[in-house]
Amino acid sequence: MKYSRTQWWLPKLLCLIAACAFWVYVMNEQNPVMENTYTIPVEVRNLDRSLVATNVPSKVRVKIRMSRSDMISLRTDDIKAYVDLSGVTAGDHPNTQIHVSVPGDETVLSVSPQFFNLNVDTYAVKSLPATVEIFGNPDPNFTVGENKVTPGSIMIAGSSSKISEANRAVVSVNIAGKDKNFTEFDSVNILDADGNTVTGLEIMPSQVKVSVNVKENQKVGNLQVKASTKGEVAKGYRITDVIVTPPVATVTAPISYFDKNKAIELDPIDVTGASKDVVQTVNVPAPLGGSVAVPQVTVTIKIEKD
Repeated sequence: MKYSRTQWWLPKLLCLIAACAFWVYVMNEQNPVMENTYTIPVEVRNLDRSLVATNVPSKVRVKIRMSRSDMISLRTDDIKAYVDLSGVTAGDHPNTQIHVSVPGDETVLSVSPQFFNLNVDTYAVKSLPATVEIFGNPDPNFTVGENKVTPGSIMIAGSSSKISEANRAVVSVNIAGKDKNFTEFDSVNILDADGNTVTGLEIMPSQVKVSVNVKENQKVGNLQVKASTKGEVAKGYRITDVIVTPPVATVTAPISYFDKNKAIELDPIDVTGASKDVVQTVNVPAPLGGSVAVPQVTVTIKIEKD
């Protein structure tokens, strides 16, 4: 029995269709199409250097359809979200589109947000002196003195409208519980005339070194002045008394000095070989960071025969 040409190829065609259908079935089972959502940073492209774009969303959510194998190999930085600002001039540009590019056969299903109201302003720079604002309370016995900021000036850059708002470059320093000088690095905050933070500016440097002088409070008090001797008097003689005139000194010093010192100790007076009274004028040591009302006293060492 003879078969016509059509009858001969028909079974083969049916087999091919069945094979293709089976392949599609297997691929869908083994490598199915899936959907996933990614958060992608938005790039600004082709903007003239004399301009700055504001109101541009920092990130968008992108929903993509792809095969499972492509999803496994896809990296987030393979997906690009951008606004093309070629030829854009200063002013408002409503409904500016955010474009998304993906590699391979991936399909972008949605971009959120996809459109936004763009504002383009001229680019400007400005220098502001760095000022320190202190908050908190130091140790009760201490007071905050001078401070130094390095560097002393801050450069800011951004849109002209934002630059015109900038009034002060402020560094906030917490002195709560501080009881000695300290140095730290703190962030710079740009404020307007009303004390509100101005955002969207480039701050150079964004951190500065702040050195703060913390001084201990002083008080005035009276302390006994004590004298002592060194060496041995002549044979057959002895020390009968040590007299300091005046016996008390008025001292101005940090509070902690009075906690640690109940009297002022003078340098020892040498009485080696002495056979009669020794009288000397002795300097009264001033406390560190303080002073004494009478810088010198007279010390009399009474010496008598045994």
